[in-house]
Amino acid sequence: MQAVVDDVILKNVNPQKHPSNWCLDKILEEFKAVAGEILNDSFAGIDEEALLNSLVQLQKFQSISIDNFSLPSLPPTPNSFRGIRGKTSSFRRWLVICSDDSTKYGKYREMVNFLRKYLGDFLIASYLDVIQESGYDAVYVKEIEREVLLKTLDCFWRDHLINMNRLSSAVNVRSFGHRNPLEEYKIDGCKFFISMLSATRRLTVESLLRYWSSPMESQELYV
Repeated sequence: MQAVVDDVILKNVNPQKHPSNWCLDKILEEFKAVAGEILNDSFAGIDEEALLNSLVQLQKFQSISIDNFSLPSLPPTPNSFRGIRGKTSSFRRWLVICSDDSTKYGKYREMVNFLRKYLGDFLIASYLDVIQESGYDAVYVKEIEREVLLKTLDCFWRDHLINMNRLSSAVNVRSFGHRNPLEEYKIDGCKFFISMLSATRRLTVESLLRYWSSPMESQELYV
């Protein structure tokens, strides 16, 4: 879920430019589309201006606590990271966010990471809350997650194999332009694979969030 949130944010921000130059409207639109009904209208009144004002306020803070972190003047993150295990998991994600190279270096890099942290925490915490409220045990939850992931991966993997087969035929034509067909195949094949993983992650997350928003209606699809 964090990776899906990161995909949404990173393609719409530039750490070298002030947040007023970011595509905050697209971030909110995609985030709401991914989360669906699981947000329970928490972000209904949040628009581009509200998100920008929150980020500007954040910039003025001298110190920020990561424990139960929320952006100022925005809906607080559901308190689902309880106990040592929950807090440890949340803190580890924050360390990964800070140490990875997904966010390019720039004056506003830290602000990008705080946005990733906030929206990631909000989505994950909302998911955990809905699961807890459902009353299902951990075994059933894991089985649903497994079924959704396998069905999604199977669908995209078949498409990937078809695309790779088409690519194999297409790269041979490039040899007429004095380009190495094998190298072209490797480069484009890698791009196809990364794109497939990203699409698989997103559809898996969207499907799980839809399922737990209305488990009785979705049950027949995955069980």
